[in-house]
Amino acid sequence: MRFRPLPLLTLFAIPSLVLLIWLGSWQMQRMSWKADLLDAWEARGEVASIQAALCGRDEAAAFGPRVSGPVPLSGPTLRYYDLRDGAGWAVIGLMRVPACEPGAADRLIFVETAYESFTSGARTTPQAWRLDPLPAARGFGSRNDPDTNQWYVFDPAAMAEALGATPEQVASVWLRSDTGMPASLTQTPPAKHLGYALTWYGLALALIAVYFALHASRGRLGRTPEEP
Repeated sequence: MRFRPLPLLTLFAIPSLVLLIWLGSWQMQRMSWKADLLDAWEARGEVASIQAALCGRDEAAAFGPRVSGPVPLSGPTLRYYDLRDGAGWAVIGLMRVPACEPGAADRLIFVETAYESFTSGARTTPQAWRLDPLPAARGFGSRNDPDTNQWYVFDPAAMAEALGATPEQVASVWLRSDTGMPASLTQTPPAKHLGYALTWYGLALALIAVYFALHASRGRLGRTPEEP
């Protein structure tokens, strides 16, 4: 067997092959991670009060428990821009939660009380909630306008002050409407990541086939002639 590699083609093919295999392996890891998230979602519990959810919160858990109890919220609210099957305002207020231990200070938590859709104009009231980390700041978008009560970036300190509270009292999680499985799980389930992985691996195999086919067509790959 003789093989004389083409220098430029080999220089291009090797890093490309490594990249394709890495992308396929990354998608396989994503598939496993997403499967674990689905298991965590199915295993999350349900509690009847916000205090129970907050005091029993497992910071290592991917999802907080479903909160089915009532939310006795009154007072001023803020409008936070959010996307749920279209743009709209998440109406958010602050609720005081009793301390978990005797003698400790009560905490405040942001609570979603309604969602106002821009498309339909409907105002939906949550029937259940879940504990989520506070939304991360978006990389782009409009600036917050406290004067018109329009909040595009979730700024806990500024929002707490706008509601007349001390930012240090506010918990690092919030209660948002629990409308079912998050879009991150429904839009890209594990099977989709498997499909992506097979695509990358298939491209890697195609690259190998083309690489050796080009060498064979140019007489650089083949059997070594038998010596007389």
